[in-house]
Amino acid sequence: MNQPGHPLSRPLPGQRAAKHRHVSQCVISFGSNLGDRRDLIASAAQRVAACDLILDGDALKTSRLFETPPIGGPGGQEPFLNAIGVFQTEAPARAVLGLLQELEQALGRERRRRWDARSIDLDVVLHGNLVGGTTGLVVPHPRYTARQFVLQPACDVAAHFRDPRFGWSLQEISDHLSAAAPSLALVTGRQETRDLLCRRLADEHGVMVYTSETAKLSAIDDDSNKDSANGDEDCRWVSSFLPKLPSRSKLLDETSRSTMSGEAAHGLPRLLVRIQKTSSENGWPAPHQMWPGGWQWPEYRLEIDDLDWAVSELASALDSMRCSARPVTADGHWW
Repeated sequence: MNQPGHPLSRPLPGQRAAKHRHVSQCVISFGSNLGDRRDLIASAAQRVAACDLILDGDALKTSRLFETPPIGGPGGQEPFLNAIGVFQTEAPARAVLGLLQELEQALGRERRRRWDARSIDLDVVLHGNLVGGTTGLVVPHPRYTARQFVLQPACDVAAHFRDPRFGWSLQEISDHLSAAAPSLALVTGRQETRDLLCRRLADEHGVMVYTSETAKLSAIDDDSNKDSANGDEDCRWVSSFLPKLPSRSKLLDETSRSTMSGEAAHGLPRLLVRIQKTSSENGWPAPHQMWPGGWQWPEYRLEIDDLDWAVSELASALDSMRCSARPVTADGHWW
């Protein structure tokens, strides 16, 4: 018998050794708030389902369609329709992104400015256990962890999928965001940059700011804001320092995860923000710079090439943590 490890299991002269098949579970997002939203998203899903990147024997699985408010960007935008799709593939993340960008172009996407209205928006959220980045592609998506308009649809079809950086499931991340006030801790980059971002968030967006473990900076000195500072669950806050996080043993105790989520009153942020200031010369840093391990806490990555944009992006992240996501279909059979 030609068993693995037996000399006869080696390929004969002229034969090729069998290639190892690397299959990844791919999570992609669909969004539209311009034109015939329902038709555009359905067309995108149909074209993805028919592509040759999906593993033979598998099929595209989609969440319900959700309607969500526009977050950030120019005013006067219509609500978004959002959904999540999941499929198995042997294709690399770059090939999946290439397909999605081709579909965006075919369906009339125009890229004018960040957070603008769009006919169709397609993104790679997760690609198996891949953690990496090149120009134009970073996986996992660097900012999906703050976006309930991604996480809530994802919980329909990929609730148990885990972020390979810190090990939390998509359901756990979504529940974690919902459990307390939207909050961010800026934990990398230069201290002066973090302090500047915090103060601008306070001045321009009314966000409560903590610049040390004992001092807090009120954004607006009126009575309503003072009430928020004294414990309003919906008061958004940001800190420019790394708080004391629960121990790794507590994090690994699944029964304590829901208890931890209720500890925001003691200073635990919903997300840690990894910041790296970049320029047109250096672009995306190496993966080991982007996501060094060790914290085991949900993260959000912000590459700063423009401080004005970074401030608006962080404000939008805080809004995205609590944005409403209303299902508008009964199941995922909308395409």
